[in-house]
Amino acid sequence: MASTRLAIDTAVALTRNANPVARFRRGSQSLFNISVYTFGMSGVWVAFGSILMQYKVTEIAANDPVRMLGWTLDKTSLAAAISLIGLAIAAVVQPLVGLISDRKVSIPALKRYPFIIFGLFGLAVSTLMFGFVNSFLALLLVTAAMQISGNTAQGPANALIIDHVDDRERGRASGYLNLMRLLGAGFVAMLVVFLMSNYHIDDAPQWMWFSVIVMVAVLLGTTIYTLLALRVPVSRSTTESPIGEMVEPVVDFAEEEERWSSVRYYFFLSAMALLLAAMTAVQTNALFFVQDVIGLENPARGGNYILAALVGSAALVVYPAGKLSDYIGRGVLLLISGILGSGGVLSVLLLNAHSLIEVIPGVMAIGFCVGIYLSVGWAVANDLVRRSTAARDLSLTSLSGLAGAIVGRSSGFFIGGLNEAGLGFAIEYLGYAVVLGSGSLAFLVSGIGFWLVVKDHR
Repeated sequence: MASTRLAIDTAVALTRNANPVARFRRGSQSLFNISVYTFGMSGVWVAFGSILMQYKVTEIAANDPVRMLGWTLDKTSLAAAISLIGLAIAAVVQPLVGLISDRKVSIPALKRYPFIIFGLFGLAVSTLMFGFVNSFLALLLVTAAMQISGNTAQGPANALIIDHVDDRERGRASGYLNLMRLLGAGFVAMLVVFLMSNYHIDDAPQWMWFSVIVMVAVLLGTTIYTLLALRVPVSRSTTESPIGEMVEPVVDFAEEEERWSSVRYYFFLSAMALLLAAMTAVQTNALFFVQDVIGLENPARGGNYILAALVGSAALVVYPAGKLSDYIGRGVLLLISGILGSGGVLSVLLLNAHSLIEVIPGVMAIGFCVGIYLSVGWAVANDLVRRSTAARDLSLTSLSGLAGAIVGRSSGFFIGGLNEAGLGFAIEYLGYAVVLGSGSLAFLVSGIGFWLVVKDHR
């Protein structure tokens, strides 16, 4: 009878995990429900930062040149400036709202939930405003609005795993979260790339609007699901909440404080900043690289293949890597991630590629690196922080991201000048060579740093 009962319970559990309706009814105890918000959010950020903004800054640089400190900004410099300003806003808003959401409240559901929903709806509205952008100032204001609203949601959302997932399953939960993130980024970005391949500022401007509407529609869909799913009551064997999804865990905070190591966490954030610098530099200049080096007249069409290879390879490993890290530890996987990223970027550099086919293997290696890092790195962050200040501590990753982005995005300020200087060294496109070479080294060093900080922890 016991074995029969166990088989029935296992079948029920598997059914619940596979059934969207069952997941919905389980509120925040479902990994799907606490992760689905990032499908729409990541889609917006990737499509905006890597595709639409590139088109917009190219138009602004050509039609309405922007001067800053006596320097006329070209398209790569404009993209870098806008991105850095936006990330500076994120670095302030995300930890601040995260800190506010860490407070203790009488109704646990009100701890994170209102910030997440309000921020996601705000992001949808501010993204829609991008369709009206026609100047540097307008682009700056829309970017600021998107960063404020998006990071109002992201700060509290950072702590959902540590709030609701058992410590022994954080790798699996991080893998699931980042699988949703990658799927959302890939799905929305590929749709936007396809739509923008038909875009022309004079002859077919409507395709920009179509892209914006797709981004907003996906974001609203996942936001509404989150709004409904996290309001669904769910009972637990030990505690039961009238609202259900936000039940405060019982934690020995004194023991947690004793285990806390600020040195270890800040070292981890430093390695993260280095890795994000490499990722950001590659991502920011990918469309320009395809256009200038490979020589595609319509980079959106070719960029779709690169995007598919990158997101597809990352999505392939992101969940298995997170789950595997619960059993074998995090450090060795993060070291492998750094090696793969370094090798992938180096292969693109050394091949001196002039066709998309040549760069695809390197892109896939970078994708494997990204997939492993997203899940395992986020699991490490959850391992290292204190539950009592989880949202604030995890939001410090935005400061790490800012530091990495400052380095990565700043590459745009130098690529043009280095490309021109390269002719004197008989090196065509010296700027891209310097960026890729530095990125390869940064991937490797960050992987070693991750391994050193977590090898004796998990």
